[in-house]
Amino acid sequence: MNLDKLSMDELISLRNEIEGRIYNYTDGYLYICSVRQFGSVWEERPSSLYSLKELCDSYYGDNGIVDIYTNNPNLEFPEMEFYNYGEINFIKSEYDYREWVKYTKEKNFIKDVTERVNEWEECKDKPLRYRPMFAPIWTKEQVEEFTKEFESKTWDFMEPRSMKKKYFEDENEE
Repeated sequence: MNLDKLSMDELISLRNEIEGRIYNYTDGYLYICSVRQFGSVWEERPSSLYSLKELCDSYYGDNGIVDIYTNNPNLEFPEMEFYNYGEINFIKSEYDYREWVKYTKEKNFIKDVTERVNEWEECKDKPLRYRPMFAPIWTKEQVEEFTKEFESKTWDFMEPRSMKKKYFEDENEE
């Protein structure tokens, strides 16, 4: 294809069409990316390894971190070299990922609430300057109820498995 005879408008149009095709290419794998930047967290859904590489290249640690959750088993040995400052995790499906996120949030909530209630219980009779500023909004009985509910739930998911661990194990063997 000879591009010398194309006008600037035609070249820009061609570039945009090519970029659109590359960006919209889908390789059939699931990529869920949790992007963390300066206190903000949001989710990105690249449709291919190429789009994933571009996302990781734009958040290289100094300006953000990308945690990758994918069902692509070949990401352990990508055909396209790229570096990711965040986690790379294998997931079985999006359902497993969403259930794991719910489980983790509930577990962390119960842990945090338990710590606050216990801290308050230990310090509530001390002088004002030695105790937390505000009493927790949950009682000890409510926390126990939250814990029983959480423990009685049947969680049916495969926890994400780190794919970066393999890289570090290989480096330590040498």
